[in-house]
Amino acid sequence: MEDKFLGPNWLLDTQEGIRLYHDVAVPFRKKVGIVDMHTHHNLRQIVENKPFPNIWRAEVLEERKEYANCDHYIIQLAAKFPGFSQEFARDPDVSDYEKWMALSKVFPYLEGSHVHQWMHLDLKRMFGIEELLSADTGQRIWKRANELLRGEEMFPQAILKRIGAKLICTTDDPIDDLRYHKMAKNIKDVTFLPTFRPDAYCNIFSEDWRKNVERICQLTRQDTSLNGLVEALRIRHAHFAEMGAKASDHGLLEPCGLNVSQKRAEQIFREAYDRGKKFDIRSVETRQFISYMMHKFCEMNQERGMVTQIHYGAVRNANEYLFKRWGADVGGDVAAENVNIVENLRPLLSRFFSGESEDQGHLILYPMNQTFAHTNLMLERAFPNVHSGFPWWHNDAPYIMEQYLLHIAGSSLLTSSGGPVCDGRKVLSEGSRFEVFDRIICRAVGKLIADGQMSYDGGARAVKALMYENQARIFSLKGELNE
Repeated sequence: MEDKFLGPNWLLDTQEGIRLYHDVAVPFRKKVGIVDMHTHHNLRQIVENKPFPNIWRAEVLEERKEYANCDHYIIQLAAKFPGFSQEFARDPDVSDYEKWMALSKVFPYLEGSHVHQWMHLDLKRMFGIEELLSADTGQRIWKRANELLRGEEMFPQAILKRIGAKLICTTDDPIDDLRYHKMAKNIKDVTFLPTFRPDAYCNIFSEDWRKNVERICQLTRQDTSLNGLVEALRIRHAHFAEMGAKASDHGLLEPCGLNVSQKRAEQIFREAYDRGKKFDIRSVETRQFISYMMHKFCEMNQERGMVTQIHYGAVRNANEYLFKRWGADVGGDVAAENVNIVENLRPLLSRFFSGESEDQGHLILYPMNQTFAHTNLMLERAFPNVHSGFPWWHNDAPYIMEQYLLHIAGSSLLTSSGGPVCDGRKVLSEGSRFEVFDRIICRAVGKLIADGQMSYDGGARAVKALMYENQARIFSLKGELNE
């Protein structure tokens, strides 16, 4: 029996989907390239363009401070099995080769997961390696991949050009001087833009909030008051816009947008900053303060023609051991099961995204808990300038993405979705992620055609919209893509 694993038609289960992928998606992707509006790529690593030391650092974990990034998906799943753990993967006294071999031994147990598929798609597309990673093949793959990584065609910039990357947006703290974005303007064929991520200055429940407020106010020569903080953020937001930023990005437990007076916001600010009062992440004060700030950010975005992106529903650092041992973003986050969405957001949506004026901007909502997707779709229908974000984070597995696309076709419009984002840390995986996106788009749309719910021409139009055209319209990208 023929092994279909990562074959020409993998993930494509109808003749209509197969035809859409090969006749529409592949040539269209070649034409428009990859446009990724949300990543966590290390831009310094891309700008300095040095070779990856080895396959472990290129695919899994790079701990050097200047290039630090991690595909925590891999470590998170591999750590389920004896012989591999977070401790082992992050032990500076263990060689990269030993870590790779330990991963190789447990990797067959990951088969069936999208993490297993991505790794092998990277090996196949980027290195021409067809073998599956295992205890028997780990050493051969290590040797072959490392030989290839020394060639200039496998340096970070060459990889991005090879996969057809056209626009990559990073995620940046407002105090970032964006020096590497300035340097990246010299890179031909690929545009890199910053994204304004101000969470650290809104999270009054965080131990670091007071210090963060002081840092940005000192940088912008503002006093440490609520007005000073807002003005400091406005100054940095303007700088990001001058550097080409197309969006702000907000990671919230609950999507906050209540109407809150300045007097009330100042009262909360003084309690948190002057008196050092500690607020819980779910407290009324936290929700009110973040709501006030979100209205300010939407004002800034509307003035500058930038999109607002809200990622919500993540309970950060649920595994306290991981957080205390290695800090945030190492795989200890989970999806919230209880989030107030509609009542929190109604005032913000009515003010900024109602469709009342052509000057209004756009909002994209991404839930970490995909069971909230239907609420997003209802908000998308009620508010013309609201868009449901493509599944991301733990939701970017093929079956979840397929169900989302079929859901959106029935509840809203495929031609309104925010479009796929890889949320990636690893340059080597960028092309693989988008190949999966393209195949799943064709799989879902192919089903609709096969069921008689769409014409073939309409399906081809929807595929192009989901792959690229929605984002180009929502983010106003024509200038950046030299169209």
